[in-house]
Amino acid sequence: MRSRRSTSLAVAALLLAALAACNGRGGGHLPPQGPLYNGQASFGFTFSCQDRGGPNPPTGQLRTQLSYNDHGANPIGGPFGIHGTADALDSVTESMLCIGRNPPPGGNELIFLGRYRATTPAPAGYPEECQARGRLAAPHCRFEVIVRDNDGDHVPSPGDFFSITLSSDTTVASTLDPATVFYTRAGVLAGGNITVK
Repeated sequence: MRSRRSTSLAVAALLLAALAACNGRGGGHLPPQGPLYNGQASFGFTFSCQDRGGPNPPTGQLRTQLSYNDHGANPIGGPFGIHGTADALDSVTESMLCIGRNPPPGGNELIFLGRYRATTPAPAGYPEECQARGRLAAPHCRFEVIVRDNDGDHVPSPGDFFSITLSSDTTVASTLDPATVFYTRAGVLAGGNITVK
């Protein structure tokens, strides 16, 4: 029990910097980026991590929903889609992370990690251990997303930044092991909007 609590506290300390923002949401698409990515990549996400406060505050809760689809040929093969959710953390660790008082790193940037599952058939370069599909499939491989609200407005406009990294790693930590990363894509949006607050 003691080692499990120590592990939870270590994970909380590692993730604190990455999960500092309270809320973020957005959607849009990245343009084709030839020659490696010949199609658009569309995404949508919501992120919240907060403790509502008050005399008897509820446990802070981390909520993440991510939808991502690469619509063309890419370094791992053809089109694919994923659905991401928050990492599974015990309630004490989750509450420690979701205090709702820290500003985003850099003021307009949000970095979040979680687990994902495939929503489409996987291309050739997609790791077999990450191919569980369907709404009931338990996701276990991990992703990292970085979003940047460059324009600070709340209307659709190009200029915001989105980055995604997919890993075959299953270990909850504040960073992904580079040796397990099999897909990454980043760029300024060609359409859509990201809001970080």
